[in-house]
Amino acid sequence: ILLFNSLSRRKEEFKPVKPGLALVYTCGPTVYDYAHIGNLRSFIFADILVRTLRYNGYKTVWTMNITDIDDKTIAASRKKYPDLTPKTALRKFTREYERYFWQDLKKLNVTKPDHTPRATETIKEMQEMILSIMEKGLAYEQDGSIYFDLKRYAEKYRYGTLADVDLSQIKAGARVDADEYSKKNINDFVLWKAKKPGEPSWNFEIKGRNFPGRPGWHIECSAMSKKFLGIPFDIHTGGTDLKFPHHEDELAQTSAACGCSLPVKYWLHNEHLLVEGNKMSKSLGNFFTIRDLEKKGHNPLAFRLLCLQSHYRSKMNFTWSGLQSAEKGLENLQTSIQRLSQEGGRSSLRKISKDAIGYREEFLRKINDDLNIPAALALAQRLIKANIPAVEKLALLLEFDEVFGLGFSSFAKRLKIPKEVRQLAERRLNLRKEGKWEEADRLRERIRRLGYEIEDRADGYFLKKAN
Repeated sequence: ILLFNSLSRRKEEFKPVKPGLALVYTCGPTVYDYAHIGNLRSFIFADILVRTLRYNGYKTVWTMNITDIDDKTIAASRKKYPDLTPKTALRKFTREYERYFWQDLKKLNVTKPDHTPRATETIKEMQEMILSIMEKGLAYEQDGSIYFDLKRYAEKYRYGTLADVDLSQIKAGARVDADEYSKKNINDFVLWKAKKPGEPSWNFEIKGRNFPGRPGWHIECSAMSKKFLGIPFDIHTGGTDLKFPHHEDELAQTSAACGCSLPVKYWLHNEHLLVEGNKMSKSLGNFFTIRDLEKKGHNPLAFRLLCLQSHYRSKMNFTWSGLQSAEKGLENLQTSIQRLSQEGGRSSLRKISKDAIGYREEFLRKINDDLNIPAALALAQRLIKANIPAVEKLALLLEFDEVFGLGFSSFAKRLKIPKEVRQLAERRLNLRKEGKWEEADRLRERIRRLGYEIEDRADGYFLKKAN
């Protein structure tokens, strides 16, 4: 398997830390609002990665964090529940949006990760990691907060490799408390924030002194990935917007705490999703969620297919016409699966023809070339039209869908056609052979009223449930 590693900026052969086991970490949602379609593209990409690893025979351990404490979640929870205590408000608010997030992933057929830790439930591990960084002289206390000493870290380790940051811009002694900031802020960043009025806080004892407060955003992922995957682990995924500061600082913290320069072997980043060629924002009125797509009558799986049609390292331009085309494409794929199921039935392939083996091998080559899913989808379309037995086509398409995740299996059941409908279809076929087109059209309408559609083909017809 070849994967493009953001750390080396080239494709590398995947060689896991432990043979046969792939350890994957994905930066999960910050649960302060509904996930927008740009966020969701990132999770579909991570799902495709994990599915590809499993298709190749790897056992996987996939961890995705839930950020339920940061600047955004605190501000939003205080606004919505001003009368509750800070911790109670935070918990109530974030659990609600966490629930919506999992609902969205289920609609998109994204596999649920093996571990989904919440930041607020991993405070102990964060504090232990901060203590380890301080013991190595790479963090310091200032006004009740703990900061990462970027200049001292850069004397021993490389900093800026993911985001191509210019180390000469490090501002000695300058500090930044915000969770998110621009690439210009190459300052010491906060690991632990001193308690502020109205914010939830936890006690943190350091050398007999208590530092009540809460974690900074970056330390959360470092602690959770270490807890559930160990150090080093194989793959870290996320959107390209997370390279700096989040992933750059995460890499630095983990290296400092564990005393290793390569805590993660492969960093994979998906590109931005644009809307009609523009960056998505609420101010532009182009900020969309799965709920917005559903309100317009679209199947969430059509959005998944739309994402699969663009390579993860390419910018994806979302348009409503593009989504409609994907919807039609999904319906065509589902119809093909239904037809193949009726023609050849569904069975496991004990023997497989040389041509079918060729399709399987080509599929593997495409997905293993840095997840070239658009090319794999095109191959599936060629397979549908190929001159090989229907039973082989169906078996291969269901196998390919282990990676696509488009729900083919739910359409691969033999459709039980009522005897009356089959008889009408046969009569209509004979009328068409005799050139009696008007009578044939009347039978088509009778079949439709009974709840079925008939699709004419060169070798006969195909019956399916009417929409």
